[in-house]
Amino acid sequence: MRSHPARFRYRRRLHRLVPAGAALAVAAALLVATPAGAEPEVPTAEGALAVSATVVDLGVAATQVNVRTGVTAVFPDGTPVAYVLSDGNPVSFNVINVETGALISSFPLPPKSIGGYPAVAPDGSAYFGVRDGRSTLVYHYDPLTNDVEFLIESPTGDSVTRSLVVGENGLVYGTTYPRAKAFTYDPQTGEVVDFGSVTTGDAYGWGLEEVNGTMYIGTGIGEGHVMTVDTATREIAELALPPEYDEALTYFYRFQQVGDLVAMAFSPGLPGGTNTAFWDTVNQEWACEGAIGTFLQLNGPYTQATPDGVMYYKSGGEIWSFDSSDCSTAATGWADLGLSGSHRVLDLVMVGEADAAEPWLVGVNNDGSMWRFNPSTGEHAEFESEVLGAPLTAHTVTSGPDDQIYVSTYLGPGTISRYDPATEQITQLNGPGQADSWLTYGDEVLVGSYPNAIVHRGDPAQPWDWGTNPAHAFQLIGDAQDRVISMATDGALVALGTVSDYGVRGGALTITDMNGTIDVYRDPVPNQSVTSVAFGADGLVYAGTSIRGGLSSPNSPLDAHLVVVDPATGTQEFAGVPVPGNDVVAALAVRGETVWGLTNTGMVFGFDTASRTVTSTTDLGTGRSASPWGLGSTLQANPVDGLLYGIAGESVFVFDPATQEFRILTEPGFKRLTITTSGQLYAVGATNLYRIDLEGTVPACTATIDGQHTGPLTVTDGVTCVLGATVDGPVTVGAGGSLVVRDATLVGPVAGTSAATIAITDSSITGPVMITGSTVETTIAGNEIVGPLACSGNTPEPTNAGVPNTVSGSRSGQCADL
Repeated sequence: MRSHPARFRYRRRLHRLVPAGAALAVAAALLVATPAGAEPEVPTAEGALAVSATVVDLGVAATQVNVRTGVTAVFPDGTPVAYVLSDGNPVSFNVINVETGALISSFPLPPKSIGGYPAVAPDGSAYFGVRDGRSTLVYHYDPLTNDVEFLIESPTGDSVTRSLVVGENGLVYGTTYPRAKAFTYDPQTGEVVDFGSVTTGDAYGWGLEEVNGTMYIGTGIGEGHVMTVDTATREIAELALPPEYDEALTYFYRFQQVGDLVAMAFSPGLPGGTNTAFWDTVNQEWACEGAIGTFLQLNGPYTQATPDGVMYYKSGGEIWSFDSSDCSTAATGWADLGLSGSHRVLDLVMVGEADAAEPWLVGVNNDGSMWRFNPSTGEHAEFESEVLGAPLTAHTVTSGPDDQIYVSTYLGPGTISRYDPATEQITQLNGPGQADSWLTYGDEVLVGSYPNAIVHRGDPAQPWDWGTNPAHAFQLIGDAQDRVISMATDGALVALGTVSDYGVRGGALTITDMNGTIDVYRDPVPNQSVTSVAFGADGLVYAGTSIRGGLSSPNSPLDAHLVVVDPATGTQEFAGVPVPGNDVVAALAVRGETVWGLTNTGMVFGFDTASRTVTSTTDLGTGRSASPWGLGSTLQANPVDGLLYGIAGESVFVFDPATQEFRILTEPGFKRLTITTSGQLYAVGATNLYRIDLEGTVPACTATIDGQHTGPLTVTDGVTCVLGATVDGPVTVGAGGSLVVRDATLVGPVAGTSAATIAITDSSITGPVMITGSTVETTIAGNEIVGPLACSGNTPEPTNAGVPNTVSGSRSGQCADL
């Protein structure tokens, strides 16, 4: 195991890459194709690869309650309730009795997976939207019938209906993404009034409140405006922000009316603490400047207001009151009660009759458990969750250093899964809300999570406890990075490709020794993020880019690039466009002196690292993947058979780097892929984990050597795998036996006679290698052989998978060109 201090301080250094020589000249140009100057070959049909696959469904990767949004209300009979949505497949709308904690009802709402904040109507009913990446469905819950009714899909045609409020007149007011539209919906008639985009500078209409027919809308992410819409005249206007606010913030995310004021939460906050502004709707001016002098903690930061104009908010681990009559704040004492602080929902409900009604604060935790607290009397109670969990959306999959398969979830409740291939059992573990990338680093695992581009580091051989093991190593939000999309290592250094924060263009290439030093190189290509990274055999870092930076930031006008960086000097040695007209270089894989790449349009390209030219381009015919940063397109080298496997257009494919032949192995339905050290493929779909068994390639190991073996090694049947091991003695493979050698050291001759499969890759061999009469496959690739290499009578003929061998002796027969 790599030794390192238990705790250390990372020293983060921000750089601009230094172009070397002609790299500047090619930074915005297309790569020269083929060394001869001709256009690269572009096959568009599947070749004759005799590889097939069987997909085995291993079940739902993770099931959990995932409450992220909710509000409180009062039934017509006076029962105080919480309306909460639990994200999953499908998302569900749940009604909880606040007095008892009992679940009154739950409504699964397929096919959507994400819920928005409900809007409470004067009669205690609720309007809410549920969505996926395609559209939003708007529903109404009626407490009198205890049922939900579907109303309308994407009222303005925008995929996301972001915020809803209900006016005293019964109209539903809403905002959208990605065109920042404002609209009203009349539940009685079904009429939609589309007021159009309220601004052209931002994509989100996010913060929303309605006062006397005027909509107040906070936009983002990038510029951040407060817009008004007069729903009677349809006039759209902007409220000029105080200069110090306008200079700092990039978006507004939540509005709440309190008395005559509208509280407006924004981000980033002002230096010194506040991220709340107040607008006086009567005097039409900004008010209560700095009244909330500390940063808000929750995405839904404000409760509803009491009839006398008091609301509550959470900041600094305490819940505070804000009184709109005098702009005063006061601590409630909640922090001293020991109630759970993991709540995603904080709201207020008035309990009792008329003037005798008292405010109860209600917190609903991510797991659906909840508490209530009367700030006037101090009375409080906690309740266990009765909300039912649903399959979570699978996001990434990786094979860890412990040979276990790890699956993370998308916008999850802090749940990941670990699959043990030996027992075929799935165990749920605590983890990040969303891990975008994983990396095996020696005996450790690195996890890159969103938001804030955080990297955790841990030893999976020790007890798993997120936050302790793996522990927080560093984060890149200080350099405006928000998502760690890709990671790679050469065994010592780690390279990370990241995407910037919301509204911020570009991204970064980060290189760290994981021992305290971090070098951050912003925007290797102007205004482009870094979406794929790999270390070449030459020790350089190869990085693919996306034209998209942080969400809601303008796209780069350039095509996606491939960049070459010397990690020792920070010199950018090369930059160019590998495939014109593509917006993401989504994945990179290295085989010998060739870096293979995959674009999000299903184009596989080969880049020769010596000549720095694209030598081949292959169209898989799968079309474009939807992810803006290429996460839905993957490419990995199989360490056993030397072939490349990946996902394009939601289908798993295999690609032969020696011949550029490929085959689509599965129907669509997959989003991420990983390959174990033994060559086994695993993939995730919407919710499930799958094992993909290959046929027509190197078979699965029946015996494995991964340490020291002294003496002769004879294989007469089954499949013997020598993985990262040393064999000191002759190796003999007899009729029907199979040998797989990877990253190993063989001291002695290697002889195969009438074997089934022989695959020797990336290894050192001292002695002659003689392979005769293999019947299934012979792969000799990327090896250093001290002695002769001779092959004859093998069917099919041997291949080096596009990675030549270094041979000090003679090469003859079928291996003459390997």
